[in-house]
Amino acid sequence: MKATSEAAFETAIESVLLGAGYVRVGGQGFDRERAVFPAEVLGFIQATQPKVWERLAALHGEQTGERVLESLCKWLDTHGALATLRHGFKCFGKTLRW
Repeated sequence: MKATSEAAFETAIESVLLGAGYVRVGGQGFDRERAVFPAEVLGFIQATQPKVWERLAALHGEQTGERVLESLCKWLDTHGALATLRHGFKCFGKTLRW
């Protein structure tokens, strides 16, 4: 029987994702306390949901990114990653999706 390892599993998953158009992100910029890449999260939201971002920016100005990250992390702590990926999260009454 062939031995398996977590490293081989991770490599296989990474290979499939990269082949499907995903991009590898280096470790720089990772927020260990929040366990997210803030620039990636905020960039994705701004690019895919500009109208919601504009509404939030009208409320929070320069603090918009920080408010979104705070809301995301609280939501993840309460509802978990799978529910957040499936249904999005609320930020000051606005639903943001992944």
